[in-house]
Amino acid sequence: MDRRTVGAIAGALGLSAVAAVTGLRVAGHRIRERTRPDIDPLLRTPGGLSHHQIATSDGGSVHVVEAGRGRPVVLLHGVVLQWWVWNPLFHLLSDRFRVIAWDMRGHGGSTPGTDGISMEAIARDLAEVLDHLELRDAVVVGHSMGGMALGRYAVDHPTNCAEHSSGLMFLATAATELTPQLITPYLGASAGVLAGLADRADLPVEWLWRPGNLSASLVRIAFGKDPSAAAIEATRQMVAEVRPATSIEAGRAILDHDLTDRLGDYDGPAMVVVGTDDHLTPPRLAGRLAGLIGQAELVELPDVGHQVMQEAPQRLAELIEGFADAAITARAGRPRPAASPA
Repeated sequence: MDRRTVGAIAGALGLSAVAAVTGLRVAGHRIRERTRPDIDPLLRTPGGLSHHQIATSDGGSVHVVEAGRGRPVVLLHGVVLQWWVWNPLFHLLSDRFRVIAWDMRGHGGSTPGTDGISMEAIARDLAEVLDHLELRDAVVVGHSMGGMALGRYAVDHPTNCAEHSSGLMFLATAATELTPQLITPYLGASAGVLAGLADRADLPVEWLWRPGNLSASLVRIAFGKDPSAAAIEATRQMVAEVRPATSIEAGRAILDHDLTDRLGDYDGPAMVVVGTDDHLTPPRLAGRLAGLIGQAELVELPDVGHQVMQEAPQRLAELIEGFADAAITARAGRPRPAASPA
């Protein structure tokens, strides 16, 4: 697959140039006025956060943020997003759990090492972060590309996974790559713009996504029926800070992703969560993913799109709490592996 196509698909997954789609300005104006009193306060960054920089084995650095005390919940965001897409979960879970989120390598405050951006490298980062933080019985939640990397972690680092986690939650993700046939219907006219960006990988996309330019196309691709303007603006801001080169490299990793023959090796507790209005990783892909994992429970959230944590945070928090309790109960009957050598 050529570089232009990869750039287009990566941008679609990262939502990185959908504001270029024209003809939707009127709808965009209506969206700009939309509020969600039940969600908007949760989108703000909470206080009391601790920040860490954790070195990776290939010379990179992972930015990790945490709050709260208790059993760990580790949150992995998707492509071209950042740790603070999980703000609602910090608000909703940190009174009971130690909530931990990172910036994936190449995103936000994290830098890629010499191995660049690949599923294998991200999975290794996760193993190293869990080791560094000395976590036990963690529930690890991976969204979109983060969920793909989580699957890679489970099969590439099974001993580390068994040592540090009690269960894995796959959120709005898939076992295999998202193909051009899946993305193109939702990408529409922005494909040409993204292809152009693929040839100018040195340019930031801030000139495309100015504050207040809330694209109706973004809503159509990433969100369900009733998104908050504040959630869309938060997503716009995260995407605007990512360089196209990062999107392209991450896109290649997504295109190469295929764990259909390996996910059955994971035998721990798992939950697969998807919104019924998810256009990027639709329910049929979630069903296929759940079918590949022996103990996976499949949960579909009505009228929710790809950005589950920004659209239905209360419901997601309830699912995480229930899954964490069930996973720790299941873990009690399973032998714990010996700790890895220092």
